[in-house]
Amino acid sequence: MEPAICKSCLGEQERLTRAVNGAECKICTLPFTVYHFKAHHRINRTVICYNCSKQRNVCQCCLLDLQWQIPVELRDRVLSLIQGSEVATHEAQNEMMKRFIALKDGDSFKMGGASITSSASATADALKQIRDTVEAVEKSGKAADAAGPGRDVPLPKNLADLDITHLLKKLPLKGSLSDGTSFFLYNIDPSIPEWAIVDAVTELVGTASWKGPVSASTIINHTARCGGIRFKTLELAQKFIDQVPTFKTEAGSIKGKLLVQNSRIHVVSWSQFNRAALGTKNAECLKLAASLDKLVQKDLNSPAASNTMLTKKQGKVTKRAPSSKDKKRNRRVKDIEL
Repeated sequence: MEPAICKSCLGEQERLTRAVNGAECKICTLPFTVYHFKAHHRINRTVICYNCSKQRNVCQCCLLDLQWQIPVELRDRVLSLIQGSEVATHEAQNEMMKRFIALKDGDSFKMGGASITSSASATADALKQIRDTVEAVEKSGKAADAAGPGRDVPLPKNLADLDITHLLKKLPLKGSLSDGTSFFLYNIDPSIPEWAIVDAVTELVGTASWKGPVSASTIINHTARCGGIRFKTLELAQKFIDQVPTFKTEAGSIKGKLLVQNSRIHVVSWSQFNRAALGTKNAECLKLAASLDKLVQKDLNSPAASNTMLTKKQGKVTKRAPSSKDKKRNRRVKDIEL
């Protein structure tokens, strides 16, 4: 039985030293035949057994995929993206399950994306889907540049046909900023970390203890560009409502505008605070982000949002009255004669 070693590790070396039951497999913890060889001016050796290598289709030395030469996690994420369903290599967490999986034959039992990369025909189909996805993204990017800002860009086929109605029903897309302890955030830039959003909320309410000690008070899904926050008391939530700037949409809804690192995050109340409503699969998150982008464009293109400035006064939303400085400035302009 020849070892499963990639060309990058083996190089041009053809002489290998074998030690039967020479070490413990790093995955299944069973003893296995270790191979030593010299390549790239150093001594290399196999660290996992042949069966675990076949189950995952990885090199016994570097643990990279034998076909694509990339880490297993990256391989599974790429395959999850092009197939629209989760592909993951779940490793056993206890000794009993490790031994149970180790007894399965690696030729018939494949984990995660190994079932695709270990097959020539399946690999060819996956590469074709990757090329089609990349071409669709490039075309959509060119269409966005040609259409200009504020225009809708068609999604790739695999996302355009995806149904996320079950997610949209759980989100307050037509909601406004009202009483409650939970709030929905959208239009979150992927470059903004979660801690920056938490710090912005902390600065508004004036205390870092606004989060509950037990329950999850902040959920951010950067892929879907949305998230949620939940206050532990109604008083803190009301203080947040009073302090956050607001704007009015064309439909008459009042929404919050949380400013974080020069980005404008839209805020509405969310009574059904639920992490699963933000999507559990990568394709769902991408489709949800596209749907929320349309909602943001609708909010920004609203004449009411651009022409009306709102401030907080005694817990109520009121229009800002012209100040005395504005009147003096207008009077000075009128006095100028050309």
